Amino acid sequence: MAVRQGTRVQDHRCRTSARSSRTRSRILATAVAAAALGAAACSGDPSPGPSGAETPTILATTSIWADVVANVACDGLAEVEAIIPVGGDPHGYEPSLQDAERMTNASLVVANGLTLEGRLEDTLATVADSGTPVLMFAEHMDPIPFQGHHDDHDDEGHDEHEGHDHGTEDPHVWLDPHRVAEALPVLAQALTADAGLDAAAVEACLTSYRAELEAVDAEIAAKVEQLPAESRKLVTNHDAFEYYATRYGFEVIGTVIPSSSSLAEANPAGLEELAEVIEHEGIKAIFAELQHSGEEIEALAARIGGVEVVTLYTGSLGPPGSGAETYTGYLRTNTDLIVDSLN
Repeated sequence: MAVRQGTRVQDHRCRTSARSSRTRSRILATAVAAAALGAAACSGDPSPGPSGAETPTILATTSIWADVVANVACDGLAEVEAIIPVGGDPHGYEPSLQDAERMTNASLVVANGLTLEGRLEDTLATVADSGTPVLMFAEHMDPIPFQGHHDDHDDEGHDEHEGHDHGTEDPHVWLDPHRVAEALPVLAQALTADAGLDAAAVEACLTSYRAELEAVDAEIAAKVEQLPAESRKLVTNHDAFEYYATRYGFEVIGTVIPSSSSLAEANPAGLEELAEVIEHEGIKAIFAELQHSGEEIEALAARIGGVEVVTLYTGSLGPPGSGAETYTGYLRTNTDLIVDSLN
């Protein structure tokens, strides 16, 4: 389902970092959101639906969650838009005044939470304080603890890099479609209670989409079965694939950036150790991410020799024609790339 770019189940307030290095970002975000509140009071009315009634506008922080929301609010029940455009990095996206105004005017905002949208957190909190319902969706998916692969080798560059500090729970829940399918009733409740969507229509959409996600989950499991168990080892750009690995029987043996945030920095000592691990394990391919520079991972592959660098989608859907322009397509495309390169 195509998604436009660009409860009250407000049961968990957006968490903010106490680090002094983020003070300036917090002040700017608050100022942006406060200005948007004033602008929202003078903004135009939402567009009318087919019957003349206003069509609710639902905003999701990422294109992935926007596609999920659009499938649960299917058949034009709501206007669903993403805040972060396709190809954008949710860890580092800086909200604009227009973004804050759009969120303030929305019937519901769906965010990931768990510190994924680090530079959006303060704006989300201010928008929630204004009365706009904000659903922190990932917090309803039984999140797993952050694993911290090779994190002990990144003490110097990691802690001082502004805005990338990770929490104790891994935010990348969408890489397990089973968890997403199980949490759809939480989203449906927000859509009906907060956005005023018809409950029966939403339930019908939910039932259909849950079946689709369950089918994709089974399809991925069958595809992964083509790989020998000893080949199910992942080396990725940053620590984003633990949910996928846990669900489908992979082991994440290392990451170039030893953090759950892509904004952290690699450490030369850690990369040297990772190269030795890759050579020892006989890894055939390591995985970069489309929205991030591949310089470090390409250098790592060159250092080892005979290792393919394969680019995956992580925090964003792909552009039209990529095969990853929907959430289910994203999952299938990543799985095909992983299995085919490791087989």
